[in-house]
Amino acid sequence: MIIIATGNPPLLPPFGSAHLAALGVTLVLTVLMILTARLYPKARFAGWAQAVLAILLITAYPANILARIWGDIALTRDMILPLHLCDVAAVTGFFALVFANRLAAELTYFWGLTGTFQALLTPTTCFAFPSPAFFAFFQLHSAVVIAALYLPIGLGWRPARGAVFRAWFWGLGYMVVAGLVNLLIGSNYGFLREKAEGSLMDFLGPWPAYIGVMAILGLAFFAVLALPFRLCGGGEDSRM
Repeated sequence: MIIIATGNPPLLPPFGSAHLAALGVTLVLTVLMILTARLYPKARFAGWAQAVLAILLITAYPANILARIWGDIALTRDMILPLHLCDVAAVTGFFALVFANRLAAELTYFWGLTGTFQALLTPTTCFAFPSPAFFAFFQLHSAVVIAALYLPIGLGWRPARGAVFRAWFWGLGYMVVAGLVNLLIGSNYGFLREKAEGSLMDFLGPWPAYIGVMAILGLAFFAVLALPFRLCGGGEDSRM
């Protein structure tokens, strides 16, 4: 399983001071990004802020690899490819921000506020502060969540008709690809071979039943996330 076996720092204590500080920074940056886009959409610094967010998203995977090497942390099969759902959501977020791609925006919104947001609250794979991997973890997860909220609220994007099932079917496709890679190299992308301990997966039953439960819950959460736009008459109009 281990490709580079060195020494690992302790894991981040959930809701300790470092975790709460990271969540606080994420919240402040989210609010600032959204307010900037809403109040000063044509200002140069609004464009620069969006560009920085896009760069943080697309560099999150290499930053994680470099942080592990720099921090002398074991590099495993689960980390050598950008195939966790949060990694894929970072790529879709980049394409949504840079190329104004509606499908990418939909996937970032639904995947970011279900899978990545849950990981942000229960960082079971995050190493403790001040490890370089701590900063890489929150670069990825915080940037995805910020983008997931910034796209619809800051830029005025609205999910198009059929977005819920579209994001869900793409999610099922992701699970198939991740499952095949897991079978080939013995990895655990998407946590499809075993749960992320200490996460909400602990309440979803044993393997492989929890995978089906995750898929069903994903569809339900997507429907809930789309509801505010339906109630407010959300539709095709968008500033993207």
